[in-house]
Amino acid sequence: MTLPKERSRVLTLFLDTNVPDISLPGAFPLTPPESPSLKPIDPHAETTEEAETPPQEWESMDIDVRTQPPLVTDLGPHLHPRWHPDRSRPPTPKRTPPPSPPKPRRVPDDRMEIDDPWQSHAQEYAKIRHGPVSAVQLFKANPKPIPPNRIQSWYARDFEKLEKERLARELEGKRPSRVIPCGQPVRSLSPKWLTKVQNAVQCAQSQVIAKSLAGDEICQKDIITCVRPMAWLNDEIINSYLAFIVHYLRQFNGNLGPNDRPRFHSFNTFFYSNLRDKGYQSVARWARRAKIGGESLLDVDTVFIPVHEVNHWTLMVVRPVDRTIEYYDSLGSVGSHQVKLIKSWLRGELGSKFKEEEWTVLASVSSRQDNMSDCGVFLLINAKAIALGIEPTAFGPSHTSLLRKKIVAEIMNGGLHGEFIPQDTTGTLLL
Repeated sequence: MTLPKERSRVLTLFLDTNVPDISLPGAFPLTPPESPSLKPIDPHAETTEEAETPPQEWESMDIDVRTQPPLVTDLGPHLHPRWHPDRSRPPTPKRTPPPSPPKPRRVPDDRMEIDDPWQSHAQEYAKIRHGPVSAVQLFKANPKPIPPNRIQSWYARDFEKLEKERLARELEGKRPSRVIPCGQPVRSLSPKWLTKVQNAVQCAQSQVIAKSLAGDEICQKDIITCVRPMAWLNDEIINSYLAFIVHYLRQFNGNLGPNDRPRFHSFNTFFYSNLRDKGYQSVARWARRAKIGGESLLDVDTVFIPVHEVNHWTLMVVRPVDRTIEYYDSLGSVGSHQVKLIKSWLRGELGSKFKEEEWTVLASVSSRQDNMSDCGVFLLINAKAIALGIEPTAFGPSHTSLLRKKIVAEIMNGGLHGEFIPQDTTGTLLL
């Protein structure tokens, strides 16, 4: 298609005419502006390697980075404008450390000097040798005795307990420590006495085999309870054997004179039962008849008390001279109830002389039985071991069979003499 000549001439004139640049708001320019950092490339210009690009205007700008605020970000130190290598850094101002606070003046023991008006009073009371002092006494101008119904101090009981333990240690130091025999603790029976015991068992039940120190007859039916394995010992065997132990102690310590007060004693098996069931009044005369009643009880060395509770035998050992109580149970009980009953008996005997804080219950350890039948044997052998100064734990259930025969043999012998002296030819103590 071809245009008429007139129209083509008009179009040519229109294109060659310099039309003014009319810019509209929001409109893109007709031609992109030249960047100040770029130079038009001349295709006909010769390129040389030594030609250098002239410095641009932005590179010669003088920017004082000291006036630029730091960026408050985690990357601020990294994004801060760097110093020009030709410029020297300004001198860093010296920081003066803050003055340190004055150190506190040290005094002996690093304590603060306090004007305590009560310190002198406390020092004076500290010089007094006594137990805990009541706060009432500290603030009284004229100290007065505390009534008996007032508590002297919160620590009074602890102080008394420590004193009792100290006294107990002192008393234990007076007695030689109990020993444990080396090797076999129980001496064997000779063939002669083994034959005597076997013949006694084969006798009639009513036949008299031996007599106690009090003259009571001991028949075959009594000793059979001791010889037969797993049998319970009856009262006659226990009372007779304890009497022989006390007789040996009195003889060994020279206490058998006609005018000598007994220093060793054993109550029979009914003493504890009456005290438990009927109270102190039922046994008030027992100690007097044994010549150890009243205040004279405090001069007695050892008192053995057999205890029977619900088909079980245990042993109570009272040492009035040492003010100690020991309880031995082959089943391992502590015996708090039994100890309380014995203290009630002591209170009844001694009256105002009995001070419970002076009496100490010692920790007593007995060998353990391995059945429910040998408690009577352990009662008697514990008493014998204590009398001889042997540790009660030296024997055990493995010696029970031999000990049963030895108890019968020593009763038939009339005590611990002759072949049954506890010390052998070398002086070693044996059960």
